[in-house]
This record gives sequence, structure tokens and C-alpha cells, in this order.
Amino acid sequence: MSSSLFLSQRSLYEDDYSCILRNPQNEFNYGLHYHDFYECVLYLGNAGIFRIEDQEYLIKRGDIVLIDMFKPHTLTYNKNYFYERFSLSINLSLLISFSTSRSNLLDVFHNCSDRLPVYHLSQEQLQKYLTLLDKYRKIKLENGKDILEKALIHQLLAYIYSDCYRGRHIDEKEAQHAQTIAALLKYINTHLNEEITLEQLAAEVNYSEYYVSRLFRKISGKTLTNYIQEKRIEEASCLIRGGLPINQAAEQVGFNNYSYFYKTFKKIIGCNPADYQARY
Repeated sequence: MSSSLFLSQRSLYEDDYSCILRNPQNEFNYGLHYHDFYECVLYLGNAGIFRIEDQEYLIKRGDIVLIDMFKPHTLTYNKNYFYERFSLSINLSLLISFSTSRSNLLDVFHNCSDRLPVYHLSQEQLQKYLTLLDKYRKIKLENGKDILEKALIHQLLAYIYSDCYRGRHIDEKEAQHAQTIAALLKYINTHLNEEITLEQLAAEVNYSEYYVSRLFRKISGKTLTNYIQEKRIEEASCLIRGGLPINQAAEQVGFNNYSYFYKTFKKIIGCNPADYQARY
């Protein structure tokens, strides 16, 4: 993952999900990146080449792309074509809460990059998504908009489960692992500006420090320490881009030693905080 950029849920959207319609005019131009949440993208036009890790896929209208947590990916879009894509970002805890005993959404999202992550819809299948997106576009409520959005997301995820499920249920052990990771991510998000120790994380999920470390590395490909560092630096970079002084940004994400923050920022971002601030 060394050549890809980490983007955290905490710094991209405030709630536990995000919905956005994109096209070449407001496209997401971060290049190869990965994040600590799931993403589902429905393409309403021939968009270009989608890369997930070392695999590339030609994306067409009617394609659904499922993106696993911590999997590097990017879209190289065709600038000669206009397209739209609807992107749903959703954190692990919310995905689990939307699941049922009969329809576990982890069946399609968990390790989706290890299977074929691109599903092509028939015209009949696509039409129900288009009808749902039309409802999404027309939301004009002064109050309760978020409630209606979540209802539409529920419906969208039901469609995705119906169209993308391929007959393999996640086993009980994998489901338990997902619950543990969700609890760890939630704790880290909530306490990011505080000192976070492995002992605290292990106590939060009632497992040994060794077990928690090994499980997190198995799922994410990185250590808990590295993840927390990346998450703090990524959020600090957002705060700096937003105009917050560097020392305040460092304190706000849990760094009390400025020289250590400076060194860690340069290692992860590739330049020091002052140069980064000047760039933006």
C-alpha cells in the first residue's frame, strides 16, 4: 500500500455513510487510494478503467463495483465521455446493523476484492436502481432528509444483495471478526485525539493484545499503530488544508510532540507540514 493514499471515513464524511453523484466535472481525483469503509459504485455511463489492487476492469453503464476496506483502487476516467456514477460509502458498523440473519450484507462486501468485484446489471435490473436514484435526486424535505436517505440506502443495499450475492454466506467466525474490527474502528474514531494504547483496544473488544493485533493486520494488511498514525496524519492534513494552524492541527488529532508530528507527517504525506500548508 506504500504507493497509495489512505483516506479515512472520519475526514471524508461526518455521518456513518455518504451518498454522492459524480461526473467528470466533480470527479474524485485522488489517484490510487484506500479507506477504512466499504464503497459501492453504480455507473450510469461508460466511465473508463477501474483498478483494484493489480486488476483492471473496463467500466460500462450498468456496472456495480464493490470496494472492500483497505483495498487500493482508482478510476482512470475517459475525459471524452460524460458519465454519472452514484457512490455509496458506508462504514462497517452501519453495514452490519443493516444486515439480517437471512441477508448478511457482508456476504457480498466482505473480501469482495477476492471475488469478481464488478457486476454487470441487465437493463431490467438497472431500471430499479434508476427509479431509486430518481427518488434520491428529488429529496426536498426540510426536516428528516437523513431518515429518508437511510431508507433509500436500505433499499439500495437490498437490491445489491439480490443482484450480487453468489451463494456463499460469510461464516460465523468471519462475522465475529467483522464485529471485532467494527468495534476497534469505532473506538479509534471516537478517541483519535487521545492516547490510544493496544491495551485499551484489547480491553474494548475483550480479547488479548496479541489476538487483536494479529486480527487487525490480517484484515487490513497493517498494524494498529500504523493505522492510527495514518488516520491522525490524514485528518491533520485535512485540517491544514482547511486553514487551521499546523500546531493546532497536530494537537487536535492527538500529537503532543510537534517534532514527532513533523517527522511522521513527512513520512506519510511525503513533505513536511509547512510545505504542505504552503501548497494549499
